[in-house]
Amino acid sequence: MNTSPIVSGLDTLHQWRQQLILALQDIAGLTADLGLLPSGTMLKMETLARDVQRTALRVAFVGEFSRGKTELINALFFADGVPTAQPDLSRKGSRLLPSSSGQTTMCPVEIQGLHTARDGQAHTEANSIQLLPIASRTLDVPIERLKNAKSAWQRFPLPLDDAQKRGEALARLTETICVDIEEARKMGLCPPLNRTPKGMERTVCPTCGLGKVRIPRWRHAIIHMDHPILNAGLTVFDTPGLNAIGAEPELTFGMLADADAILFLLGADTGVTQSDLSIWDQYLARNSQQQQIVLLNKIDTLWDELQEAAAIQAEIAQQVEKTAQQLRIAAQQVVPVSGHQGLVAKVRKDERLLKRSGLPALEQTMADILVPAQHAAIRKICEALVKNGLSEQKSRLQEERQRLEAQKQSVLSLKERTEEKVPKLIAQHQALLQRFHADRLHFEAQSQRFHQAVEEHLLTPLSPHDFDVIINQARAEMLSAWTTGGIVERLRRFFSEAIAHFDRALSGAQTVSEGFAAEYQALQAQYALPDLKTVPYAMMPRRAELLAMAETYERFGKTMEIAVNTQGAVVRKMFLTVAMRTRDFVMETRRDAEGWVDRIMAVMDQQLQRFEAQTEEELQALQQIAKAVEFVETRVQQLEQALMEVQSKEERLNQAALPFMKLMAKNLSLPY
Repeated sequence: MNTSPIVSGLDTLHQWRQQLILALQDIAGLTADLGLLPSGTMLKMETLARDVQRTALRVAFVGEFSRGKTELINALFFADGVPTAQPDLSRKGSRLLPSSSGQTTMCPVEIQGLHTARDGQAHTEANSIQLLPIASRTLDVPIERLKNAKSAWQRFPLPLDDAQKRGEALARLTETICVDIEEARKMGLCPPLNRTPKGMERTVCPTCGLGKVRIPRWRHAIIHMDHPILNAGLTVFDTPGLNAIGAEPELTFGMLADADAILFLLGADTGVTQSDLSIWDQYLARNSQQQQIVLLNKIDTLWDELQEAAAIQAEIAQQVEKTAQQLRIAAQQVVPVSGHQGLVAKVRKDERLLKRSGLPALEQTMADILVPAQHAAIRKICEALVKNGLSEQKSRLQEERQRLEAQKQSVLSLKERTEEKVPKLIAQHQALLQRFHADRLHFEAQSQRFHQAVEEHLLTPLSPHDFDVIINQARAEMLSAWTTGGIVERLRRFFSEAIAHFDRALSGAQTVSEGFAAEYQALQAQYALPDLKTVPYAMMPRRAELLAMAETYERFGKTMEIAVNTQGAVVRKMFLTVAMRTRDFVMETRRDAEGWVDRIMAVMDQQLQRFEAQTEEELQALQQIAKAVEFVETRVQQLEQALMEVQSKEERLNQAALPFMKLMAKNLSLPY
């Protein structure tokens, strides 16, 4: 059988990305060698290749229990089994993830390559499964931060060569434990006593005994596996059903929101159930910018040997149309498929069954949507920074060339002048330098005032301590609010306070920017310094992002089923997730603002140093000319050599930029 379109597309994307990384490394190396940019910009250029390397296509499979998510993942990506050191050619293939009856995964599962983890670093040197105990729900620490705490996780080897041991390791994903009801409530996994259905106060799960309930053993799982498609940049995210999503707000606000694409699974045998509709309305439909594909899985349940093929297809088409209407989406967004039959067809090399399963059509749809979207996202990361960096370096070299040419003409004209004019020019340059030194000392004396203004007007409104106070006060008040209106109102006030701080910082940025410009323009007018080629820091777009976050979370808060689901633990975790993401966003803005100030000061200082060095160089040349007229010829040769070096740098820069520009202009020719 031919390689699936999505696998081929990811491989093509991976090859393009590796070429891009090499081009970025060449540009970064040359940029560091030339030394024409401020240190902060050069650092970003140096780390860009690593940022591109760690970009992964994150695909999340979402749906209620028993919708066939894990089986579909097996069919799409792991139908050929797993790569081993000594492959068994007689083996026809098998499931990688447990998906048979009674083996439902009970916690969210991330499947990553060994070298394509989200932070761009290899978490392990061998295949393994990493599990976070369910008891960690009692901690007010998001899962993303717990990923950096190795002691919080349990790690087990994942022997790919041994099917039995591999199955035993992966079976841990299905494990449950019995705990006291009160312990489950502390973890936010059971409703409060006054909301427990009548007759269920003493026990929930008969197999656990009185006063106990069965819960998942693990809160989160990460599988690290040396697999070509995973190492090429794919991260697969398998989620449990509605109960797990609703009880873990971080799934909604973090992992699912950060996924590049969502595959929402429905059952062709069940249609759109009420729980399916809840998942769609509360967690998925609100993110219209995300790539989303709705899958009508298990269409093989509609296959009837007593019916004509055309009648079966008509029934499936009717199910697709009905599903699209219920979810308020276009019918083209709904793809009918049978993950199980697709897996069987791939293992048995049955082309006819594979086509009937609808899996090739799904793979084509995923390739057509996901690969170009990821290609565009990587280009977006690179284009602005690299093109601006190249343009700024070319501008610096052009300025240097113009300066050298002007000096050359000046020296040649000196040759024609009488000797009595040279001392006069020397005196003029000495007076210019003396005046410049005095003005520069005054300018440097203002730096303390600049930093005070930055701290007072720009950084203080974005103080982490102030936001911690806002978060703690809001969390305390939210825990006492047990109605939808109360929670939504407190959430709105939290964002209002955050935006007010943002507005103060926005006004402060304008004040600081005007102060910088005024001081520099005074020197610029007197000494003909170049324009300040530093892009002003734009906080307005970040304020718009904060407003969009506020609108999104407020809309989600209104959809929460407070009467059933609101519990102390869940509300605390929901707000903690929202608050920490907002705090991280504000702190990122603060860091960007600090970097902006440092870049402005660095560029201004660089321009002043360049003027001083150039003037001193010209003075030294005049002094040499005064000593010996024959030095004029030597100086001309020096300037011509300097011009040749500038030209060489321009050519090297153009040569290094050429592969990058070609890759940016290249449309991926996908092999399907």
